[in-house]
Amino acid sequence: MHNKTNNLKICIVTAILPPSYGGAEVAALKYALRLNSRKDSEVIIIGWDRSGSYLASDQKYDFIYPLSFYENPEDAKGLLIYFQQSYHLLKCFFALVKPMYRLRKHYDYIHNFNSGFAFNRVSIFIGKMLGKKVITETSLIGDDDPLSLGRFPHWTDYFKPKHLRYKFYKMADRYVSKSKVITEIYERSEIPMSKVSEIPYSVDIKKFNPTEDEEKRDLRKKLNLWEEGRIILFVGGINERKGVHLLVDAFTRIACSFPDLRLLIVGPTYKYDQNYVEGLKEKVLKEDLKDKVIFTEKSISNVDEYMKSSDIFILPSRQEGFPISVIEAMSCGLTVIGSDIPEIAKAQIDDGKDGFIFPSGNSDKLSELLERLLVDSDEMKKCGIRARAKAERYWSDEVVDDKYRELYLSIN
Repeated sequence: MHNKTNNLKICIVTAILPPSYGGAEVAALKYALRLNSRKDSEVIIIGWDRSGSYLASDQKYDFIYPLSFYENPEDAKGLLIYFQQSYHLLKCFFALVKPMYRLRKHYDYIHNFNSGFAFNRVSIFIGKMLGKKVITETSLIGDDDPLSLGRFPHWTDYFKPKHLRYKFYKMADRYVSKSKVITEIYERSEIPMSKVSEIPYSVDIKKFNPTEDEEKRDLRKKLNLWEEGRIILFVGGINERKGVHLLVDAFTRIACSFPDLRLLIVGPTYKYDQNYVEGLKEKVLKEDLKDKVIFTEKSISNVDEYMKSSDIFILPSRQEGFPISVIEAMSCGLTVIGSDIPEIAKAQIDDGKDGFIFPSGNSDKLSELLERLLVDSDEMKKCGIRARAKAERYWSDEVVDDKYRELYLSIN
């Protein structure tokens, strides 16, 4: 624990600890590191080391307090699932209550970067028991937004554990919307808008910055990538929700027309549907593109180097909250393409100005857009410059951290 005079003392509660993968949780760790480097703040993280990967890793922090308890990897069947969920709530409570009480003098605020896990929502209840101020965030539409959490279509739902979890959720003092799209969801919910603040994820604009050609070549050599040609990049989980198959399909259509084009898919495969992953690899082999496509197949900590090695970033997701990878790519000055889901098209990219949008689920339209851009390097360059300017203005660490500070102080 750091000994310093603090104006702000924050406890971040997370159900995923590094090096495990999770966008909201990665943002929470980066935020904690920034806070802990300041003289006017102190932060601790109480986290569930679900797989034991944190304790087994070399990445340790003195402000992280890992918890461990057994989680049944398979859902029960029928009515038994409700007993299983209730038991899980109790386990979360007993795992959290001791460290939250023991460390209570080291924090005034509890901050959840994810509201989807029962673990996080139980922390809200405990925090209110301890007289702390609680902030909780929505990070994925359709998962932890207030309408999804508070949906009870049948009267019997009010007797199920999910109703109790929702009651915990409603105890928070403030709610953070990651974008105007999520804010619109809050407006349709029963959460008072006086308690809602819109604060996006942030990007380190000094780390994620545009590169010159020589530096790009050096990075490619360091990462064992192709030293020549143009690289299309995807960063994220290799799963159907992220739409990786759409990207592979679009790439296979245009690869022959652009011999210098390469595809780099960065992200873990082990935690997702292996049939889906193998299907992607088989498609690449069938089209004889194995020399033009790379799967890293693991989580990586140097995302910035992969982005600065690339030319085009594509996120073909069908569901998101506020994807951090998009603003990181924009900060690097890449040409960014995203699906037209509101979470990207309304919250991040101004189509044709600082990025480009294609119809969600339509790989034909994606390949057509790619073809047009690849023959117009001037348009790509101008788009990248405007994307970088937008990241500096709205999403830098400094801008976002100031908004969080204002939020904490507003509760008092």
